[in-house]
Amino acid sequence: MRTITSLLIAIVLVCASPAHGHHSFAMFDQARIWTWEGTVGEFQWSNPHIHIIVDVTSGTNTEVVGRWDFEGESVSISARQGWTRKSFAAGDKITVVGHPAKTGDRQAMLKYAVTGSGVVLYHSIDRNITPENVPK
Repeated sequence: MRTITSLLIAIVLVCASPAHGHHSFAMFDQARIWTWEGTVGEFQWSNPHIHIIVDVTSGTNTEVVGRWDFEGESVSISARQGWTRKSFAAGDKITVVGHPAKTGDRQAMLKYAVTGSGVVLYHSIDRNITPENVPK
C-alpha cells in the first residue's frame, strides 16, 4: 500500500510541475539554404532565442529583399559559439545564411552570420553548413 501511495504522489507531483516547453525549428524549410546580405536593424540578445533583424538589400533571389527576422539559438548556446550581446549593432553590415520560413514570411533560421569584418558566427555546434560548402 505504501508503494502505491508513493507512486500516486510522484505522479501527481510530476503532472503538477510546470511544463518546460520549447518550440522547434520545424517552421523553417530545411531543404532550402539561402544567403542574405544587408544591414542590421536590431540585434535581440534574449531568450528563448536570439534574433537579428536585418534590412536585406540582396541575396540568392529577388524574394529576399526587405526586412527579415533571423532566429538563432538561446543566449547560452550562442555564447558558447562565440556570440556576445555586442556581436552586432544597428547599422552593421551582415551576411546571413540559413533556412527560410516555409510560409514565405520574412523569417529564417540562422545557420551562420558573417560580420562586416569577415568573422563567422555559427548558430550552434551543428556546422554542416559553412562558408566553404554553402550551396550557391
